[in-house]
Amino acid sequence: MIKRKSFDTIIPLILGLILATILLIPQFQIKAGVNLSDTPFHFNRFFDIAEQFRNHNFSYFQMNYGFGQTGRVVNALYGPFFSYILGFLLFITGSWFKFQVLTTYIVFLVGSYGMYQLNLKLKTSRITASIITLLFLTTGYVSSWTSSNSFSTWGGILIPFVLIEAIDLVNNDEGKFNWIGLGTVVAVVAQVHLLTTVLCVLTLIPFFVYGLYQSNYKKILWLNLLKAIVLFMVLTANIWGTFALLYSTNHVSATFAYPLTSTAITVGLVSVWNTILDSIIVLFFVQLCYIVTNFKESKLNNLFTIEGLVFLFLSSQLFPWSIIENKFPILKSTFQFPNRLTTIAYPLLFAAIGITISELSKKYDKNIVNLARLALVGIILSNLSANYLFTDHRVKENSIGEVTLQKYVDDHISMPSEYLPIQKDMPSDEIHNNEANIINPDVNKNFNKEVLKGGRLKLSWYSKKKEVILLPIFMYHQSELQFNNKKLDPNVNPIGMPFVMSEVGKNTAILSFNTPGWLTILLIISLISWLGVITLKIISKFSKSFNIESLTLSKRKKV
Repeated sequence: MIKRKSFDTIIPLILGLILATILLIPQFQIKAGVNLSDTPFHFNRFFDIAEQFRNHNFSYFQMNYGFGQTGRVVNALYGPFFSYILGFLLFITGSWFKFQVLTTYIVFLVGSYGMYQLNLKLKTSRITASIITLLFLTTGYVSSWTSSNSFSTWGGILIPFVLIEAIDLVNNDEGKFNWIGLGTVVAVVAQVHLLTTVLCVLTLIPFFVYGLYQSNYKKILWLNLLKAIVLFMVLTANIWGTFALLYSTNHVSATFAYPLTSTAITVGLVSVWNTILDSIIVLFFVQLCYIVTNFKESKLNNLFTIEGLVFLFLSSQLFPWSIIENKFPILKSTFQFPNRLTTIAYPLLFAAIGITISELSKKYDKNIVNLARLALVGIILSNLSANYLFTDHRVKENSIGEVTLQKYVDDHISMPSEYLPIQKDMPSDEIHNNEANIINPDVNKNFNKEVLKGGRLKLSWYSKKKEVILLPIFMYHQSELQFNNKKLDPNVNPIGMPFVMSEVGKNTAILSFNTPGWLTILLIISLISWLGVITLKIISKFSKSFNIESLTLSKRKKV
């Protein structure tokens, strides 16, 4: 039993290592970091954390190192705890190239392990589980990490773990399921990518409703769901506490608006975040035909397939997104990319295909099953080939050479329009243009910026005359500004940047962020809760291992 469990851990890790290595070959050839679509934004986030570790000067809210040292809030609202994990990894690796290689391996290892375990949970064979895992790794957001650095990838690789818990909602034992596992895994997703958390909840609803419908222990089922929700709230106290603080006291700008019609998936020559191969579509159509003709075979196959196809349809240009965005324009900035729904659709549909192959193996000759597996291998190779060529092109076109961490951030100051303390409603492109005109190297070079103890940011500059100037920093309701040793409540421009009356000679301004005591308590509660859950998991794992070893020894003695 121990050997089998070890085997089921090693297999997916080997698969992840192989796929990651293949897609990293283009980057290994240039031995340098690459600047992809979402690289500047996320690398500014992680650089800020890495510098906090390097300088032993931490600031949960105020960004003092990344984003042009403007004191804006980003990480506290975007995967806060996970940002610290990746920032620490950047601090350890010390180079963009090593960091990108390391994170790519982590993406594929986690994604591979989760998808493989999901297939085993659905009682597919190891061969089928391996093939479905490879299909998952070479399709959509997972494979596009090496060509985009899109953070939806990180949310996507966690979906299989969520689906593992979803299965228990259907196959609950007298209304009981692993509520600790469910609450924890969704909380992990929230600490990584918040929008994916919303998608996870939407994914789990049909599973819970179906489980509730067939259960004779509805009260127990509801009670366990409530426990999972409470655990989730405790583990994510730092997130919802931060949102409550900032959004109740500031007019925080939304994320950049994108036309939904242009970001829905379409058929293409490569299977990445916004395109899909026609062979994958054919595969899903065959799966649909199977469940229509074998509807009574497996409730999980039906549930996985139907829900997966719904999400796939919603993610595509077949859905009338032009009508939706006209009626609900807010979705262009809050939802942004319909193709994100594929992070749910693909694992659901691929897992369903695994169930189908298992059912076929019980009904038909092995040759039929092997033929189906061979067809999937062909699709995998087609996916991998297309993705490799696409990644190779992207990497070679976007090499940043052997630049230092600081050099890259200085040359690629990320200026996203989101999370700024705007003073009135403004279109995202107007916010971005305002920021771009003010936060640029020519303006920044006029100010000397220094990070002081306690996460405070100091600006100093010289003026030849007494004049009103605009400081290249952002002020929230919780921000405090000391100008020339005096506390100042300055006027700000439409995007929250303060005006000061500069004196002749040297001037200094110190920006800090005042965190209320109640939020500090929530941060502590969240951290302690995570330590508690991790400790319980470790104890449980060792306890099971000890029991298995004891049982094995006992059986040997009897023999």
